Amino acid sequence: MDFLSQLRADAEAAMAGPKVDTAVLLLNLGGPVNLGQVQSFLYNLFSDRELIKLPGPAWFQPTYAKAIARFRRKGTAAKYAEIGGGSPLLRQSAEQASALRRNLREAGRQEPVKLLFRYTQPRAQGLLKALKQRGITKLLPVTLYPHDCIATTGSSIRELEREAAQMGMSVLEGVRAYSTDPDYLDAMEAPLREALDELPYATVIFSAHSLPMSQIEAGDPYEEEIKATVEALRARIGDIPGGSTLAYQSRVGPIRWLTPALKKVLGEFGGRDVIVLPLSFVSEHIETLHELDIEYAALAKKAGIRTYRRLPAPGVNPSYIRCLTRLTLEALSPGART
Repeated sequence: MDFLSQLRADAEAAMAGPKVDTAVLLLNLGGPVNLGQVQSFLYNLFSDRELIKLPGPAWFQPTYAKAIARFRRKGTAAKYAEIGGGSPLLRQSAEQASALRRNLREAGRQEPVKLLFRYTQPRAQGLLKALKQRGITKLLPVTLYPHDCIATTGSSIRELEREAAQMGMSVLEGVRAYSTDPDYLDAMEAPLREALDELPYATVIFSAHSLPMSQIEAGDPYEEEIKATVEALRARIGDIPGGSTLAYQSRVGPIRWLTPALKKVLGEFGGRDVIVLPLSFVSEHIETLHELDIEYAALAKKAGIRTYRRLPAPGVNPSYIRCLTRLTLEALSPGART
């Protein structure tokens, strides 16, 4: 069954099911599905002060974002063109939603499972209107950001709460982080062990998306959450002969971001084998397919790294889907926090 047929089948199954009052919403950032959406995506991204607090007053940020989006559009579009002409995030998130929906049905749950993106469609306003017409009054968010973060999951939840309040709907606690969940860790441990079997003396670099230091200093728990994942994986893997380290990627602009930067760290491992494990991505993004696979692969070659291997994002890895399923069922249970 192709992707569109699967979506239609899932929609028909959801419509045919018994009446429920709660919908499961999978939260993610979103991405342009074609090159024509790049500028609007960049504008939505940079105008969100909860994600990136640009210098200057809040009222000026949309104007600043418009200028940045116009300035970066051509270069960013060229990168999307190199990975197939758009982001695979919508397709891969839909596959994750379908897998979660199947597991919930097998567990006897009939709640609709929908995607909710922050910066591209499907956005909250249109989705909530459609759900209300189906009799949905409660919304259960399930984040596709594993790490508790005010700038990502927090921003998505706050937008959802604003839109839900206008529609007279309530937002349940749901699933807001799972940085050390055993099934989430399983999804990364298995491919890491396989890679280390092939490259036993490789250095492992845990690569996480960076975040402005202003947000960390304001109390965002993201850095601690990332470190918790790294320590949990190190405890599971045990001794790594080539050693391991944590680095951050994807910084933008002149403001201070979390360090060390992956770009700098790669330069320290000339003559070595390197395995890069992306931590904060559960599906493939431009940050994995272009930044890690093209830009940093070239940097690794220039630095003299013998073997550069990037491990895949969890995607629909059965362990990751089991993580989402178990946590969603727990959140739907009568005793869950509301």
